[in-house]
Amino acid sequence: MTKIVIFPMKPGIDEPRSAALDRLADDFPQCNIVYPETVEELYAELPDAEVFAAYFVTNDILDKAPNLKYVCGFLAGVDKLPLKRLEESNILLTTGRGIHPIHMTEYTIMMMIMAARDMDKLLAEQKNHGWGSTEVFVQDQIYGKKLGILGVGAIGKELAKKASMMGMEVIGVRKNPEAVEYVSEMYGMKEGFDVVCSTCDYIVNLLPHTAETHKVISKKYFDMLKPTACMINIGRGDTVNEEDLYNALINKQFKRYITDVFEKEPLDPDSKFWDLDNIIITPHVCGPNVTYMDKAYPIVKHNIESYLNKEYDKMLNLLSYERGY
Repeated sequence: MTKIVIFPMKPGIDEPRSAALDRLADDFPQCNIVYPETVEELYAELPDAEVFAAYFVTNDILDKAPNLKYVCGFLAGVDKLPLKRLEESNILLTTGRGIHPIHMTEYTIMMMIMAARDMDKLLAEQKNHGWGSTEVFVQDQIYGKKLGILGVGAIGKELAKKASMMGMEVIGVRKNPEAVEYVSEMYGMKEGFDVVCSTCDYIVNLLPHTAETHKVISKKYFDMLKPTACMINIGRGDTVNEEDLYNALINKQFKRYITDVFEKEPLDPDSKFWDLDNIIITPHVCGPNVTYMDKAYPIVKHNIESYLNKEYDKMLNLLSYERGY
């Protein structure tokens, strides 16, 4: 009997376990499905586990799970996982790509409108009991603006759809630049970065972190940005050269940088980024959502079913260790 360990909790975070994946026990009665609620219980269940479904997998977990053959991940990003060891152990890995598009798109639309309407500065003025004026707080709009998406995957496609419905022109960049609905122009990586950074009013970074994208957003591209441009990073902090970013912000080369991610998280309380007046920082909250596990359930169910049937080619988001995503 295949043993499947489901651990829908974030290590180190004291929060109630989500019950959204409890249905899996009824979906697969032929399997032994267990739901440990503490790390101690998890470690006790791992030695004979064949499938592990969770947010993270660590070397410590792999040490305790010698029979593991498949990891069903809940997160879209895998750059913090022990990929080399997983590959060497021939362990299949799928990601949570497809869970995030709606709530990450809403975050991005919210932030673009906030930047256009100077909402962060208006809220700060409210705390000071100040009325301000339209001369100080310029009210712009995203309608008619040009949006560039770096890394048009599942989230980028949803963002392109919503942004175009709000009157924005959308251009995109991806490794394989085939046509995407709601995207007027698609470019490959090298040419696309130049076009997006030199022409767009809003640039959204959705790049995964790979050897190819490590600190790729650097001085060259900051120098291309229009003075009125706004860049939003909801991908990975490691894709940005933060020293070059700081220099561009301190020199007011573009209007605003909005980021949910940094190379090192949490951001150091003494970081020089905190004191800049042209940055909005959120603490990696773009991805989590109260309906997260409800969205994860159909993906996890499909992938476990495909695994049990040995239909690996039908698995969603099966990671290519060669590409890194």
